Amino acid sequence: MNTSYLRTFIEVINLKNISKAAEKLYITQPAVSKQLQLLEKDFGAELFKKNGREIIPTEEGHLLYKYAKNVLNEENKIYSLIKRDDDALYGNLTVYTSSMPADYYIHDLIIDFGKLYPDVTYTIKKVDSGMVFSNIEEGFTSFGFTGTVAKNKKIKSLCIAEDEVVIVASSDRRNEFASDKITLEQLLDQRFILREKGSATLQIFENYLNKKRIKLNELNTVIQAEDNEIIKKFIANNLGVAVLPKKAIENELADGRVFLLELDGMVLKRKLYYVYQQDRYFSKIEEKFKEFMIERYK
Repeated sequence: MNTSYLRTFIEVINLKNISKAAEKLYITQPAVSKQLQLLEKDFGAELFKKNGREIIPTEEGHLLYKYAKNVLNEENKIYSLIKRDDDALYGNLTVYTSSMPADYYIHDLIIDFGKLYPDVTYTIKKVDSGMVFSNIEEGFTSFGFTGTVAKNKKIKSLCIAEDEVVIVASSDRRNEFASDKITLEQLLDQRFILREKGSATLQIFENYLNKKRIKLNELNTVIQAEDNEIIKKFIANNLGVAVLPKKAIENELADGRVFLLELDGMVLKRKLYYVYQQDRYFSKIEEKFKEFMIERYK
């Protein structure tokens, strides 16, 4: 079996498309199709199927994808030990990231990494923290950025920032509260605008409520959204109070558009992480980016 065929297979599954994989690998579409056919012949199994316009792995293909990354990772290690390549780096880096890193931190990282490797291109996929971990565990990516650490001990976490989760309201409502404070009873009477299930921000707030023996579904939640910027627009229109990272509302706090509601005893610190699974296949670009992250935040 030619290990380059495994690399082709991985790219087809990553991109869910033969033509895109061919373009990324700088080979023709017929060459990609031929390599996939030879892999299926070698294993005696159907490795992928079409789902509309997308190509997805079969059960056997999913298993191959998982272990192919490990095989190629070991191959990379051998080459790095024996062969010294030049510093040139080309290709695309796909970054799976939750909202907070995506909105407030990723741009600085890419700018600085780009100064070292100007020929690299980027694809940013903003998903919730749970999906980042799921993609790593399922083998669809080797790393990502999240607002929580993984329950899976194989996934390593490197802290890149620290923030606080706060309760936010429009300044138009300031006269409703005494000294910007709110009691737990008052809080339960509020209309809430919250992040979606799977977000680290919501998880941290839910953990706090659980300690107070309050279930999340007891709140009067009128809106759940996947994006902090959307939530801020709803706050501005007085549709409710929100629970957001403080970093996300720095500008609004500075110009007085919103204010923080202080709930006695609620101090919710959170960290942001670069997360990766050590024993998974890392492309050369991913490996260089991992080295960059570890050096920056070690």
